[in-house]
Amino acid sequence: MVDWRELLALEPHALAYVGVAVELAALALIPFVLVRRKEPASAIAWILVLVFLPGIGATLFLLFGRSRVRWSARRKRAADAALTGHLIGFRADPGSVRPAPVPLAGHGAGLFQVGHVLSRSRATMGNRVDMLVGGAATYAAIGEAIDAAVHHVHAEYYLIRPDGTGEWFLEKLIAARRRGVQVRLLCDGWGCLALPRGWIRHLRDEGVQLTWFFPLRSMLFQPVSLRNHRKIVVVDGKVGFTGGINIGDEYLGTMPSVGAWRDTHMRVQGPAAAELQSVFLRDWYFSAQETVQDPTFFPKLAEPAGDAVVAVLTSGPDTDSEAIHRIFYGAIAGARERVLITTPYFVPDRALVVALQMAALQGVDVHLLLPSRSNHVVTFYAGRSFYEELIEAGVHIHEYAPGMIHAKTLVVDGRIGLVGSANMDLRSFRLNFEVHALIADDDTARSLEEAFDKDLEQTTEVSLEHWQRRSAIMRVAEGASRLVSPLL
Repeated sequence: MVDWRELLALEPHALAYVGVAVELAALALIPFVLVRRKEPASAIAWILVLVFLPGIGATLFLLFGRSRVRWSARRKRAADAALTGHLIGFRADPGSVRPAPVPLAGHGAGLFQVGHVLSRSRATMGNRVDMLVGGAATYAAIGEAIDAAVHHVHAEYYLIRPDGTGEWFLEKLIAARRRGVQVRLLCDGWGCLALPRGWIRHLRDEGVQLTWFFPLRSMLFQPVSLRNHRKIVVVDGKVGFTGGINIGDEYLGTMPSVGAWRDTHMRVQGPAAAELQSVFLRDWYFSAQETVQDPTFFPKLAEPAGDAVVAVLTSGPDTDSEAIHRIFYGAIAGARERVLITTPYFVPDRALVVALQMAALQGVDVHLLLPSRSNHVVTFYAGRSFYEELIEAGVHIHEYAPGMIHAKTLVVDGRIGLVGSANMDLRSFRLNFEVHALIADDDTARSLEEAFDKDLEQTTEVSLEHWQRRSAIMRVAEGASRLVSPLL
């Protein structure tokens, strides 16, 4: 066996040679950065890291760089294409519940059209949408639906914590399986990494089908930066849930070190549940290689469940369309009266900054509700670096005080709502697999506005005068965080 200490002692220049080799290897990655990274800021950030921190930069790029994402995303795209025809076979013949075209006009119609082109989503009519504000209401509704399941329960989560809420949820799935219900659980390989092996073994022993989206078998071969950030539950193909809430005690306020997380979820009954089902089954096929064979997953609906028009939008690194980003931009740019945005992680690109500024400058009442503290420090300070230019344009920025605001909602003109898993940051727009519901329904928009106004009572608005007096240390932290934000 080689004794490296003796080798280095014999060759005093060995460390210098290693350093040169690492530098050359890092420089050799720069052409891949130029080819793979679309945004100039992102490319420049990666190049600077490779040049000035070659060892760290090369390691980070190999683990998190776009090249690995493209390889993995290509596999996901191929899997989706392989399953498309099979799913459409069940989802054709929408009947009277899904007439086309959707009777919308103006701004709303344009957004649904953009969603259809970029995300291949289908606007569906005849839906009932119920907003679920907070973890307690969300878990109660999901638990009730699982208890009532007769054929199947499909669940897909980025994060399931090994705590009391996680145990409660998994026991619900096991109880359903014991009644003879088919149960499938799709976990993100990174977010659910902490699930105890004993829990996983227990689920499988009870007959729950569990698989992983990009399991982290090896840091060298798995795309660490590629995450399935979706939160989906579908029961019997008739009722679906999606939004921002994972499975964990923090959403109930029972983690003293974290504080209560204020979040928003939604329950949908009607044909939009089938669209969530389609998203789940595509992700399941990619991860488990199981093809759907049972048309019961897409039951025929005899009558409308409600009046809401809903399109289920997806985005991820398997496409170049960045559909949810475009929908956010279009919703803001087309607003005429009021824009209400809640997001926990705010790192917008230049297009969204300009859209917010232009809306405010044209007299639209634009409000951003953001956390006053965050579990992601760099992202938090990067977002704050945008405050001054937005406030100067007339955007109202409010920081939520009681705990961590984690909802991802957007309401436009009291008519159009967006609820889902995507944050307003570069990671959600470009790296994560996300899902958002685009909703045209006055009652839903009203519920979202009421929740926003209630949250607003527990915020402090950031004034321009106060913000300009912040310390030099804060300004440096913001600038440094913004510099590395393209790498987040």
